[in-house]
Amino acid sequence: MDNRIQAAPRAVRKRKQYSVFDANYLWQLFIHNKKWFVLSVFLCLCCAAGYVYFTRPAYNVVGKMKIIDRRQSNNSSALSAASLLNQLPSGLSGLGSNLSLGRSLGTENEKEILKTKLLAKDVIEELGLYTEIRHQKFLKSRLLYKNTPVNVTVSKEFLQAMNEGLRTYSIRLTIDKSDAGYTFEGVLKKNKKKVEIAEQTFAKLPAVIHTEIGDLTFTENVLTIEEEQKPFLKDYRLKVKILPPMSVAKGFVKRLTVASASKKATSIIQLSLQDENASRGVDFINSLVAHYNDRSNKERLEEAEKNDEFINSRLAMIDQELGLTDADWEKLKKQYQVTDPKVDAEEVMEKKSAYESQLVNFGIQLQLLDYLSEYVNDPANLFELIPVNVGVYTGDAVPMITQHNAQVTERNLLLKSVTEKSPQLQKVNELIRELHPTIQTALIRDKQSLLIRRRSVEKEYNRYLSRVGNVPEQERLMTDVSRQRGIKQGVFVSLLQEREKTAMELANTTDKGKLIDETQSLKKTKPKTLIALLSSLVLGMLLPYVFFFVRRSKKKYIESEIDVRVTTDLPLLGIIPPSARNDDDAFRLIRNNLLLQLGDDKKTILITSANEGDGKTFCATHLAEAFTKMGAKTICRNLAEIHPTGISDGINPADLLAHKGLRQAIADLRELYDIIILDGPEVDSTNKTLVGSLADVTCFVCRPGKTTKVSMKQFEKQKGENRKTIPCVVLNK
Repeated sequence: MDNRIQAAPRAVRKRKQYSVFDANYLWQLFIHNKKWFVLSVFLCLCCAAGYVYFTRPAYNVVGKMKIIDRRQSNNSSALSAASLLNQLPSGLSGLGSNLSLGRSLGTENEKEILKTKLLAKDVIEELGLYTEIRHQKFLKSRLLYKNTPVNVTVSKEFLQAMNEGLRTYSIRLTIDKSDAGYTFEGVLKKNKKKVEIAEQTFAKLPAVIHTEIGDLTFTENVLTIEEEQKPFLKDYRLKVKILPPMSVAKGFVKRLTVASASKKATSIIQLSLQDENASRGVDFINSLVAHYNDRSNKERLEEAEKNDEFINSRLAMIDQELGLTDADWEKLKKQYQVTDPKVDAEEVMEKKSAYESQLVNFGIQLQLLDYLSEYVNDPANLFELIPVNVGVYTGDAVPMITQHNAQVTERNLLLKSVTEKSPQLQKVNELIRELHPTIQTALIRDKQSLLIRRRSVEKEYNRYLSRVGNVPEQERLMTDVSRQRGIKQGVFVSLLQEREKTAMELANTTDKGKLIDETQSLKKTKPKTLIALLSSLVLGMLLPYVFFFVRRSKKKYIESEIDVRVTTDLPLLGIIPPSARNDDDAFRLIRNNLLLQLGDDKKTILITSANEGDGKTFCATHLAEAFTKMGAKTICRNLAEIHPTGISDGINPADLLAHKGLRQAIADLRELYDIIILDGPEVDSTNKTLVGSLADVTCFVCRPGKTTKVSMKQFEKQKGENRKTIPCVVLNK
């Protein structure tokens, strides 16, 4: 054999399986169908560009607000007023700490208040966000805010009528600006019923359009910034949409996020809003905080004024009563000519003093309870705020009074936006009326409970008082007057302190919420151009791959090198192109790969195929020529042309393959030649093992569009059934 053949390296019999996710497979799939990949990527990029162009933008607007506790600002006054209470009898020392004009809501409650629709509705009405104007151009509409060439104005009655009772109105208009002037047309929607607004043209603005719920006034807006003027120098089209403020408020509240800025800073709230226009979002958050403070201040001042009125009336009454008890005290002193009564037994007086303090405490509570009952029973105060926590009284009626005050506050808010006959207001009135008898009953029950407790204390007090032996009559009378004076003085000082607190509350102008950072737009949340383009690029590459993979997996026949590599893991020696009849490069490559498979001591090559006409004879002939050109002594024979001793013409191919004479004839040829190429029969399920046992290497020739994937897989099984031969594949195009 030629030295070049002897020096050929040994074959690598095992190769890694070719996967559909292999980079070479993907690359070959792309090369064979690159025009479809390019078209798919182009279409996906067009879709992404359309998405980016037509998608309405959204900006994330963020503001930070600090919740301020007003009670901290009143600490100094509370400390100074507390010194006045040190002179009160025991039992009254804790009076001031229980008095309060209102209770500070927690941060969580403030978050819910900031997300109420009524608060957002006030912002919508102030900023005019119930009117949405868009500039229509090139199939795309752009939201205009503060830079619209036309202003739309409606009256307050118009807004109330848009959402009055069960009727809901909305208006959609189109404004076309041309040389002829301004042309208006649109539709008024009443619930599900539509009423056309007749087309009207005005040479110039201002203009008024009449509808069944009010008039729409259109005026020209003077734009001072040059960039804002450019889109409206020529003809343009505007789309106007007017919705009920409450409906718009619901949309803004839905996009509004109110959360704590961090776990540690619980009093700092972060307001986030997703809005199409960053400037509009900034104005909404700033106005929301302003309205939140305005409403909080109004509620605080209204409650303080009510408490101030109540306290002043009670002070006048107690002052009069206190004057009478002072007169009685002075009269007794003159009558009995004493300055300070003394007790006979210190032990008795200690017990008596303790129960006396309790009686004073009960007296204060009963008197304050009488004041509250008188105020509640007055029909004129049915829809007024009931003072709560104006003393040591903490009975069962306090929660009901708090609930009553909440309903009255809600009623006062509704009166600002609805009429007296509105269903919402009637419902609140009914709730207040139903709650009123319950409060009266609770006050009576609390008074009875206090009376029972006071009688028990009086019994003990009288028991110790009776133990005093020879107490003069004047001491008893002076004790009674002294107790009455103590009660009156305690209530008087307590109410004086509350009047000072009320005055400070009225003078306090501190807002409950304060923006601590500039409200700004952080980023554009959609459309995300880069992500859209990258996603379209990936999708454009993925869709053809999936399509061709599914298409190829369903096809019966081998069509290309890709199908061969995916169908089998046998080594592909080479590809015979259509021009191989005049080009030996392909067969040189196959020859060199065969030398790797043969090694040093193997020389028999069997060429076979699945079907007649696959080109196995053509491949065997040209392959023999390639071996001859390199100096190897080569013979190429068809198995049917070999007639060893004992074999007659016309023998069945299966019998021929099994005959011992054929094997002997091939052995004789191995002694005479360096390379033996056998042009064998087609491989089927009956002879594939016999065919493979005749040669060192079995080369399976497959042809696109003719060789089935099933036949190739059946040939591959020979690798496991017959280990004497090395199977390989040649693709013949």
